[in-house]
Amino acid sequence: MKKRVEKGFTLVEMAIVLVIIGIILAGVMKGRDIVRGSQVKQFSQGFAQKWVTIASTYMDKTGQAFVDGTANGGVDASADGFMDGVFMGTGNLAQYDEVIDAARDVGIEPCTMIKTDLSNDTNNNCANGYNVFMRNVEGETIGKSRVVVGFYAKQIGTNGPYRNMVVLQNVPGDVARGLDTVIDGQADPANGACVAMANATSEDIASINTTFSGASPVNLMNSYPDANSTNQYIVMGLILDY
Repeated sequence: MKKRVEKGFTLVEMAIVLVIIGIILAGVMKGRDIVRGSQVKQFSQGFAQKWVTIASTYMDKTGQAFVDGTANGGVDASADGFMDGVFMGTGNLAQYDEVIDAARDVGIEPCTMIKTDLSNDTNNNCANGYNVFMRNVEGETIGKSRVVVGFYAKQIGTNGPYRNMVVLQNVPGDVARGLDTVIDGQADPANGACVAMANATSEDIASINTTFSGASPVNLMNSYPDANSTNQYIVMGLILDY
């Protein structure tokens, strides 16, 4: 009677299996990157850049800066060419009604243009923010960050000019880099039309008023935090050309 011989995998067979596993994992990671890239592009085109379009169109139609003086949806009595520093967060519903109404008065309908899944306010929820999925180091989602919009004129750097800008608070780090790349062609937080101005260790919607209040200039960030950094909530500025 012949003795049965157990046969294991050869080194070649094991190498082939490892290569196949590597290809599968690479495909999964690439698929995640493609999905995330699509999410960033949708956020950029459907929310962030739409506010730039609205502000620019308002200037074209009226010759006035959007959210500059009460007549233009701002908070100051008169217009001076610079946005008034309005933050569109929860608890500021009356003010963002004014912003939306100012746009509507000149034939711009923000809530038709802006895409968001928020519904805090039945009529004007488009001004109340945009939900963006956060990611951890492994690439999995870990809940949502509510990106909220503001309208500010700030001095860029100690000796720099004052610039009107659409400000986005609570942008996840990888989305900030992606947004910068979509708008400027590269992730350079200190240059271009899309810049990074501050970061935080936790989601703090109210902090933007403190960060950008007063006459102190804004120093732009020199680099985005890496994937392991705790500073994952970025304040982005989309600089307007007026």
